[in-house]
Amino acid sequence: MGRGNHRLGLALSLFAALAIVGPSPASGHEAHRRQREAALKARQMQAKGAQEAGVTAPAGINPATMHAPMGDMMELPKVDRSKMSGLARFMDWLGRLHPIIVHFPIAFFPTALFTAIVGRRRPAFAAPVQFMVVAGGVIAPVAAVLGWFGGGFNLATDDWLLTWHRWLGTGIGVGALALAIWAIKKPEQDRSTGMIIALAAISAAIVVQGWFGGAMMRGMDHMNW
Repeated sequence: MGRGNHRLGLALSLFAALAIVGPSPASGHEAHRRQREAALKARQMQAKGAQEAGVTAPAGINPATMHAPMGDMMELPKVDRSKMSGLARFMDWLGRLHPIIVHFPIAFFPTALFTAIVGRRRPAFAAPVQFMVVAGGVIAPVAAVLGWFGGGFNLATDDWLLTWHRWLGTGIGVGALALAIWAIKKPEQDRSTGMIIALAAISAAIVVQGWFGGAMMRGMDHMNW
């Protein structure tokens, strides 16, 4: 019991330390968001001026947002890392690993769901279910932690999109780890109704999380038809 309390205390201390030194990446994210918004407003002003001057856009296209998605991708401001401390630069680098690592749980859990469903009728297909659930359950928390490094540990933010993205991602990481532990301790339940429901829920959450991530990068209308 003493050793468990010691480990818990160490984990809480580490999180508190990260919360103290974390505002640098967070402020970087906020600066990115503000500069993107300023760039978008500037393009809207230019489009409005062009429209008032008699320059019209093709039919069916909104001049104010005509190039907004592409502009956000091409005009992302670069952070001057030479002015950041070594620790802040390392944390920023860890945060930039998030878009790479996050693809693994995106692949593992929907595949595990499909394999578990098919495996109920074809047992040979069920063999990889435990491996995929455990692999996804190990990588998902890592992706969630890297997301915190990317977005910063400063919880006081008015960016509701970032807030939903970070907490849904944290929930997915925790839920994925719980599923991995279940798959290890109860391998005979890899095709059970409970496992399939859990995998369906976490796969749905991953889809929603992907929408939030796309909205942060390309705008709220990034999936419009």
